[in-house]
Amino acid sequence: MRALLVLGASHFLAGIVFFFAYNWDDLSPFTKFGLLQAGLVISVFAAVRLKIASPAGQALLISASIFTGVLFAVIWQVYQTGADAYELFTAWSVLILPWVIASRSSAHWFLWIIICLTALSLYGGQVLVPLGALTRDHLGIAVGAAAIVSMGACELAVLAGLKWLGDRWLRISLALIGVGILFVPAMMFVFDWHGISLGITAFVVAAAGLGFVYSRLISEFAIVAIATGFAAVVSMAIGARGVHEIIGFDDGTSSLITSLIVLVFWCAMLTAATVRLLNAVHADMTSGNSDD
Repeated sequence: MRALLVLGASHFLAGIVFFFAYNWDDLSPFTKFGLLQAGLVISVFAAVRLKIASPAGQALLISASIFTGVLFAVIWQVYQTGADAYELFTAWSVLILPWVIASRSSAHWFLWIIICLTALSLYGGQVLVPLGALTRDHLGIAVGAAAIVSMGACELAVLAGLKWLGDRWLRISLALIGVGILFVPAMMFVFDWHGISLGITAFVVAAAGLGFVYSRLISEFAIVAIATGFAAVVSMAIGARGVHEIIGFDDGTSSLITSLIVLVFWCAMLTAATVRLLNAVHADMTSGNSDD
């Protein structure tokens, strides 16, 4: 029921966003602001009436947070404030923080974390990179690391007693986002697409750290599988780069065939090793849970 509630609320809010996007030119500024502010006030009032801690109240506060973001976008477009996009997302995250805290909802916190990560990414892309304080590679590493840090903060909050932040989907989603972002600079370094060594280092540290924590300290096989799977793909890429450097893919038909055979063997070996490793970890975690 909670999943259906989240799904329904998400579709409703997406419909609001698309409504404004499609009918933008036909709506007067008064209509735009009136509809959004009415939706915002009604959502907050209904959430209070239905009790904020209830699933319906939490969904309504999430709706209010979405209305706030859309309202910022409308103000930005109507009045042409000249503000950068990162300022919009930063203000959005600050203003909805009281509702995020009050809702005690992991979905609301996930939304807030995504907004903060977006603000960080935009600030880096619009300010730090043009000033030369960061490169694009460093920015990607910083955003990925921030996602992993936010995941760790949620785990610490759960240990401190905030059990409602311990939903499996939250930690799995943040792990997938963090490792997925760090995967990009790692691959750029492997194939020498103007990458930096810090990219592969950050990825290895994150993948190894997640694998250790969620196999030894916190039992969560999905995150171990995510970290191991991404690590296996990077290892396959390293093998492809090595085959290209040693044998080559464009030095004639024989070298191409040999390179493909070696690469297929390498990938098959890594796949088999990854499956065996995950089976062993799963069996160990299952037996550990049974003993507990």
